[in-house]
Amino acid sequence: MILDKGILTARDSYAEGLRCYDEHSGGTLERMSHADLQTFLVELLMKQDQMSMAASIESRVPYLDHAFVEHVATIPGCFKLRGWQTKVVLRAALRDLVPWQILTRRKMGFPVPVGRWLRGPFWPVVQDFVLGPRALARGLFKPDELQRLAGEHRQGARAHGDRLWLLINLEIWHRIFLDGEDIGAVMRAR
Repeated sequence: MILDKGILTARDSYAEGLRCYDEHSGGTLERMSHADLQTFLVELLMKQDQMSMAASIESRVPYLDHAFVEHVATIPGCFKLRGWQTKVVLRAALRDLVPWQILTRRKMGFPVPVGRWLRGPFWPVVQDFVLGPRALARGLFKPDELQRLAGEHRQGARAHGDRLWLLINLEIWHRIFLDGEDIGAVMRAR
């Protein structure tokens, strides 16, 4: 498949977010929150819904009742953010219900065991997309450093799963967008 490069330049990728930011009359935090709610959150929820359904997981997103969201949107920013502390009102409301360690820990997201997968059943993906002849022929990285990185990870001496994941994606991107390879051929099980 040859990519139509016009698709990439057809529109300003920031225009919708800026439009949402500009349409709100509050302060910076309120405007940023409004833009996020109208753009990023919609896409994030769609992906969360699709991924959970694809994995046959029943998933619920907390605090997503529309009346609750609308109410929270009216709370002034000074009650949501205090210095670098976020979710001030939520943390205060839960302080007697949730352990302090949970209320004060950093955001965690939903970690995926990529490192374990790349050390085990998906090691062939590393061999192809990081250590394979096509990837090495690009000359972007020193082959012995890639071998060291992958070897340390495979042996469990160091955790390089995130780096290997980025290198895999870089090679996939090269094959699709620079080499013009068909997506199906690139993504076919190794």
